Amino acid sequence: MNQELTERYKQWMTARRNNNEKTVKLMLTHTKWFFEWLKKKKLSINDVTQDIVDDYIVYCKERYSKNTLVTITANLRKLLVHFLKRKDIEIKVVQTSSPKRDKTPLTREEVNAMFEAAKKNPLDEAILKTLYYSGMRKAELISLDIEDIDFENLKITVRYGKGDTYRRVNITKDCAMAIKKWLAARPQPEKGDEKALFISVHRKRISKSYIRDIVKIYAAKAGIEKTVYPHKFRITHITHMAEANLDIKEIQAQTGHKDIKTLMRYIQYSSEKIRKSYEKVFERNNDDIIHTHNPPETETNAEYYKKLAFKKYLDGEIDRKMLNEMLETFDGKDEIDERIKDIAYS
Repeated sequence: MNQELTERYKQWMTARRNNNEKTVKLMLTHTKWFFEWLKKKKLSINDVTQDIVDDYIVYCKERYSKNTLVTITANLRKLLVHFLKRKDIEIKVVQTSSPKRDKTPLTREEVNAMFEAAKKNPLDEAILKTLYYSGMRKAELISLDIEDIDFENLKITVRYGKGDTYRRVNITKDCAMAIKKWLAARPQPEKGDEKALFISVHRKRISKSYIRDIVKIYAAKAGIEKTVYPHKFRITHITHMAEANLDIKEIQAQTGHKDIKTLMRYIQYSSEKIRKSYEKVFERNNDDIIHTHNPPETETNAEYYKKLAFKKYLDGEIDRKMLNEMLETFDGKDEIDERIKDIAYS
């Protein structure tokens, strides 16, 4: 019975929930654990009640980390409440808080120093440049296949973004050249990883630990003292685009964020940027203090004023809270969600 149910659950996640292969595999693993626990208790899936679910969650809390409990409880709710439609059962997915990590972005000089340190290793150089120039997440980079790279248009297709989303992101000629150099040196992969863009010396698709390790190694070789980890390239990518005065919608299209307020939490200004903004306020001539700007009639719309508000934020004239309030107003929303967490490191 459990085997038949597992197959139907797998089919449902793939066809109805549009979950990717990695997610399905993880959920099936947790389902197997649950069935094994039920078997030890001499219970079947038909015997499951709220009390039994609670007992299993307590059992898991004594044995697994909080991060593992997130996926365990998420799978239980997906399996029991959504798939089997057990409305009599309530399952709260365990929440984790964002780690307290240094969010200071890398400077352009630091980024280039890491590139220079990695230039003798085609794989590592291509990984570092793809992380920085695309701004993609670590898991997205690992999932890349060779066919996802569009060298002609300098774009990469991200097929397995957060929440199983799909998008196309820009890269530079420098990044494309690094990837081409890697492909020229890329060894013959093991069976099953023939399509993988990045493979390790073991000829298999690279792992999260591999990316984490090389980031630390090349940061050290570049003499960077601040804490550097893979996601810091995403923070740096977003911050550098913001400092170059790109429109928030343009940044959002590149990064794949659904919520602008979430995207804003990635932007961490350098001390040099703050200093320039400070000088604009306090060290200019009195004659330059007051500026007026009457927008052309064709620009008097919500998007125009969002752009003005975002520029004021970049120039240090308003804080994040004020920016969020202004964006909400221009969107025609009356309420601000104060419950949003800093999820830049999820």
